Amino acid sequence: MRIALLQLQCNDLEQAEEGLRHALEMVDEAGRRGADLIVLPESTYPAYYLRGLREYQEASLRPWPELVELFGEKARQYRAYIAAGIVQPGEAGGMPRNAVVLWGPDGKVIGSTAKSFLWHFDRCWFAGGTMYPVFDTDLGRIGLMVCADGRMPEIARVMALKGAQLIVDVTALVSGGGDRAALSNPQLEYMLPARAMENGVWLVVANKVGLEASSVLYCGGSCVIGPDGKKRAQASPDREEIVECEIELAGGPALPVVRHPQAYALIAAPTDTLPIARTLKEAVVPEETVVRVAVVQIQAGRSMEAYLQRAAELTDTAVRQDAGLVVLPAELPAEAVQNPEKAVLFQTRLAEISARVKCGLAGVVEEFAGGARYRTAMLWDKGVLIGQYHKVHTDGSGYAAGESLPVFETRFGRLGFMLDEEALLPEVPRCLMLGGADVVIWQAGRTDLPLRLLARARADESKVYLALGAAFGQGTALVNPAGAFLAAALPDVEQVIAGQVAWATARYKEMAPSTHVVWGRRPETYKELIR
Repeated sequence: MRIALLQLQCNDLEQAEEGLRHALEMVDEAGRRGADLIVLPESTYPAYYLRGLREYQEASLRPWPELVELFGEKARQYRAYIAAGIVQPGEAGGMPRNAVVLWGPDGKVIGSTAKSFLWHFDRCWFAGGTMYPVFDTDLGRIGLMVCADGRMPEIARVMALKGAQLIVDVTALVSGGGDRAALSNPQLEYMLPARAMENGVWLVVANKVGLEASSVLYCGGSCVIGPDGKKRAQASPDREEIVECEIELAGGPALPVVRHPQAYALIAAPTDTLPIARTLKEAVVPEETVVRVAVVQIQAGRSMEAYLQRAAELTDTAVRQDAGLVVLPAELPAEAVQNPEKAVLFQTRLAEISARVKCGLAGVVEEFAGGARYRTAMLWDKGVLIGQYHKVHTDGSGYAAGESLPVFETRFGRLGFMLDEEALLPEVPRCLMLGGADVVIWQAGRTDLPLRLLARARADESKVYLALGAAFGQGTALVNPAGAFLAAALPDVEQVIAGQVAWATARYKEMAPSTHVVWGRRPETYKELIR
């Protein structure tokens, strides 16, 4: 199919009619170029910043049936599908909806949905959506979402499980940058690529440019993202334009990792019953919630004895520089994997390192127990084992599977673990956060995944610290709850990286005023994720 994303100049509420006329002209241009699917941004009409419910209701705006017919006529004229963000009036004077509407080539409305995760002042005048439908079309199965819905991994996941091959995201993504040529947004940088990658779907994003209401600065960047998370086409950050791209929907969605829904119960549980709900109400002394976390990058292609000696040296270096918790990577020397006796010795030696330098130490081991073999993350504190996670997602690997995603209460804050490709499952880091984790430790073996991109997405979307212990040269890093790097390793040297983790700040879950990662979720709509 040929996709056309209309990156439009924003307009204030008073310019609604002018903006509508121009948007329809841009639809004409895309239609003449032969687009099969034309996508317009969030709140293309009348505007995004409505000022207030009274101001919106008193504005001279087109009736809803007239808007539906205007876009429907364009769809008929060009035999194209059109998806557009439009403010849909509420019934009987009620709250309007921030909606995305999909028209078919016959000019009729196929369906619509409303923004669910309302952002900042959205909630002052919009009613939130509660449905994530997928529509069968001649182009393929299409899901729809609006802007900040892309920050809630549950929403795109539900659509993928319903069979969406393509997700259309109409956006009004903003930026705080001071350079027009460099404007960006976390959703464009790493969250939406993660949504596409984790679900194996195509994702298309239509955004605005310009400054609305002298305060809302849009960052453009409209793009087409492939199921591998890579951008196939992208617009500028500051110019109105049409982004065109040809794609082919073949099967799918192709979820890259087999899910284990029995481990995800927290996702659909009532929010006030979750461990995180209790955690967020706890009083803490800020100075008592700071720990220096170090992550070690080390080569595994050596004898087990040489590896342990080097791990001990680097752990000692980290502790001498005030690290309280040290994270080792998941890639192990061959001896520690292939030989059960050596595997037990490897565990013992890691515990001894923790005891000798009096630190917390997180390591990955091969564990043989009860006739089964597990890939296990272990956490020692001063030599005492205080946490143990058996990897849940082990399909086809020869390992026995764990049953749960535990969170451990420690002097370093509440810690959760995920191993290898488990970060590609949005349910795993989400369940750890809902279970109360302040810090997520992700130890990843050798892979072709974009580890740092995923690490930033997982940290930011759940507002947790993330310590990434990657294989040598693959992206070892420490990320804060805003998705920014506290530290990152060089690609070609053995190295200790470290940063100050004030884990109490992971309990501040607002992305914007009244836009809360925990309280803003709608767990009653996520039942699909635990079936």
